[in-house]
Amino acid sequence: MVEKMTKTNKFLIITVISLIFVMGYSLGNENLPFNDSFKLLYQDIFQKNSDKNFENIDPFFYKTDINSLIKIESKEDIILKRNNLINFIWKNNIINSITDPLIEKNIQDERYIDLDNLNQINKYELRMEYGVNSIAYLFLPEKSNNELVIYHQGHSGNFFNGYETINQLLKNNYSVIAFSMPLLDPNNQPSLNVPNLGTITLKNHNNFQFLDSETFSSIKYFVHPIFANLDHIEKNHNFNKFHMIGISGGAWVTTLYSALDERIEKSYAIGGPLPRFLTVNVPANQGDYELNLPLLYDNANILELFIMSSYGNEREHMKILNKYDPCCYYGITFEIFEKNIQNKMDKLDNGSFKIHLDTMNKKHSISKESMNLILSSLLK
Repeated sequence: MVEKMTKTNKFLIITVISLIFVMGYSLGNENLPFNDSFKLLYQDIFQKNSDKNFENIDPFFYKTDINSLIKIESKEDIILKRNNLINFIWKNNIINSITDPLIEKNIQDERYIDLDNLNQINKYELRMEYGVNSIAYLFLPEKSNNELVIYHQGHSGNFFNGYETINQLLKNNYSVIAFSMPLLDPNNQPSLNVPNLGTITLKNHNNFQFLDSETFSSIKYFVHPIFANLDHIEKNHNFNKFHMIGISGGAWVTTLYSALDERIEKSYAIGGPLPRFLTVNVPANQGDYELNLPLLYDNANILELFIMSSYGNEREHMKILNKYDPCCYYGITFEIFEKNIQNKMDKLDNGSFKIHLDTMNKKHSISKESMNLILSSLLK
């Protein structure tokens, strides 16, 4: 009996040590696909968010003059900043979508067979510079309201993680085209030879710094697939309106893309982003390469992107932040800039900017409450 208990104890000890090793290795290895999931688990169980300030705003943040950062006073300013962004990203004064996506119609993917009101799934693949691709799924409902919602998943991985959001939209008769972040499943991670560096595999967004040049911007990987697919869909389907929803890193893409493309009527950014002065050196908020590229924000900073995403006839941009988010973009620091953006929108008198604070959701996710809010807004 004693010998049996000893063996059991040894097994438990080995198991615990193995779990600690795997979790520790994951936390220290940004390249692992399940890295974000382990981080969230670790933060939720062990850290208990002790390093996060959910209830108060650090007085240091008030040192920033918000209005001095917003150099938008008119429609002409917005057009200029949009054109500057297009030039920076596409290295051209127009958005060029020479290559059409490769399309497979009515594909079978067992993961989605139980979606409500689903008629068919079309697969879109776009191949871009340096062998980087983008794979998106277009979900077409049996009963349609002729409106398309772009859904963009964050750094947690495949857009399958947004299954419930996609399902809710289909149930309400919206078509959905879903994207993952560059280099994340189902997208590829190509290997290439970089001059003066050697052969590398593009495994995370920080690797993009080796591709940027005077003739190419890797930010293109985040927004060009949306533009190219939307162009093709607009020509081949009869949608009356286009909207966009993004979670986490997908919220950043939603904010940027909606600022670039006026076809997006209503956009919803959940779990990010925030102006850089509120995130630099803040636990968990520093972000990936794309969030730390000064040359991008020289053309339009995050605050200006909020305005550009909001401006236009019947356009609306809504930020949804989870106050007790265990991952990032938590707390109430948005209060520092919210009125400044709304005052600018009032002066421009065209479009709407809103922030909703979800005080019940303690996950880095789109809660049922937030999804209901989005659906209510879309139906207005």
